[in-house]
Amino acid sequence: MNGTEAKAHARPAGRAGTHAPHDGRSPAERATRVACHAVAEVPFLLVALAQVVQGWRPSGDEAIISIRSWAVLTSRSPLLGEFTTVTGCTRHVAFDPGPLLFWMLALPVRMDPAHGVLWGAALWCAAAMAVCVEAAWAVRRAAGALAVAGFAVILAATQPDVLVNSDWNPHFGLVWFAATCAVAWAVGTGHLRWWPVLVLTASIAAQSHLTYTLPAVLVVVLAPLPGVRRRLGGVGGWRWLAVGLGAGAACWAVPIVQQLTGRPGNVSVLLRCVGAQHVMGGRFGLQTLASAVVPPPLWFHGPPGNAHALLHGLTTEPAGAGIAVLAALAGVAVVAWIARRTDLSVLAGVTFLVAGSSAWEIALQPTNTAMALLYVETVLWPVGMLVWGVAALAVVELVARWGVWPRRQSSFGRASAPAWPKHARRRLAQWRPGVALLWSATAAVFVGGTVNAAILTGGAMNQAAREDGGRGAFHGFSAAAEAAQRLVPRGPLGISVFGHNADTSLDLLYGTLWVLISQGREATAAGFFAEMIRPPAYAVAGEPWVRVTVRADGSVSSAVLAPRSSR
Repeated sequence: MNGTEAKAHARPAGRAGTHAPHDGRSPAERATRVACHAVAEVPFLLVALAQVVQGWRPSGDEAIISIRSWAVLTSRSPLLGEFTTVTGCTRHVAFDPGPLLFWMLALPVRMDPAHGVLWGAALWCAAAMAVCVEAAWAVRRAAGALAVAGFAVILAATQPDVLVNSDWNPHFGLVWFAATCAVAWAVGTGHLRWWPVLVLTASIAAQSHLTYTLPAVLVVVLAPLPGVRRRLGGVGGWRWLAVGLGAGAACWAVPIVQQLTGRPGNVSVLLRCVGAQHVMGGRFGLQTLASAVVPPPLWFHGPPGNAHALLHGLTTEPAGAGIAVLAALAGVAVVAWIARRTDLSVLAGVTFLVAGSSAWEIALQPTNTAMALLYVETVLWPVGMLVWGVAALAVVELVARWGVWPRRQSSFGRASAPAWPKHARRRLAQWRPGVALLWSATAAVFVGGTVNAAILTGGAMNQAAREDGGRGAFHGFSAAAEAAQRLVPRGPLGISVFGHNADTSLDLLYGTLWVLISQGREATAAGFFAEMIRPPAYAVAGEPWVRVTVRADGSVSSAVLAPRSSR
């Protein structure tokens, strides 16, 4: 009998009914885990429910997403993602890399045309947050899950629009990109069975919005390298690799086919748009990165009032601050790896990849599409949160390094999460019922507060829209659709809808198109507006064309059959 076996036989079995420390099944840990899930997920669902009760209807981008999700189960199934503002350098329209967003919302939209895109997106965002919690739990157990819950609190406080408009593709992509970063952390610390999940979450984020594409691809390729190094040493199998490659092939088969068969392919259009125009430049990209990190970060104050204020906020910090952020992340990753702090090293490495690639993508933003910067603050949120997460974990590791408590070993044989002293575990065991109650109450309070704040935000947005005749005039879509139906009772039709300004007209146009298409009519818009809802030919050549004008209160002021020359 060797020494290890002798110690095992010598160790007392313990009293019946007791649990080994850190088995993940104690009441306190279960309560903490459930509370973290509630904090991260429930607000998305309740906010969507509140908006449905308020009479929400899809307009603008949401209506386009509904139209293209509806087409998934038809012969005109979309091959690409949403229209991207990078378009402008050629006569071809560019789109986000793939249609996974539409595939995921196809059933909700069919089940409930009026609200399916909203509650369907909320369900998927809640699923992404559940993945975040479980991936962080795999690395740091309760501490990791609590960190995700804390990030959810900050998200609700600083970016309430993400909860209110979770169906908008930049917001949808943000939540899934957050899940990608959490899963990459788990994969990098040796949990390679999570790699197929990483491929899936990264594919959803990359195809939802172009900004997330490069960071998502990088973390998928590079996050498993520490674990692969261990596998090459003969430890463990490779089934995770085969499953992940299969998931990747399923997610990207359609975009690849489009690139090979399209004239031109979407990737070719995107590359041509970037290469043929003046871009914002590396200095601007580094300044933008610094604005997301240097206190107080840009996203902390909420959305700016206008594009000028946003551009000023993005360029306030010097480019050198962005370089310092990247250098600090690289230094933490290297030092933590040498010090055998795997979780900190991997988190810093993932953050370095995400921060550097995001700054590079922003640097490549064409100057003539600067309107895309209007929502760059949302894209910067995960970058800033990751950097501050690295800083917080580094402080924890320094405290542990000073001997406040010992450490236990990770699957790499490297130090991972702190192991609590025996007296602390005994004291915690005495307070398990109280801890469970505390976290349950905390979750309930946060969920209630978040839902209340988000509902107020959504109500204010809808009220403002009603006042200016914009997105809140949901009944205007039905009125315009009814007017078009009276003029053209059957068959395909084309339609143009006009409000009191350009933004209102676009919202009314796509909202009306969605009402008609969901009722079984073949309807289309004119020219460029039809390109945004590819495939463009929802109506055949020679279709009658209707021009509808809608008042600010949503009522129709005129509806006429228009000649071709006025389309």
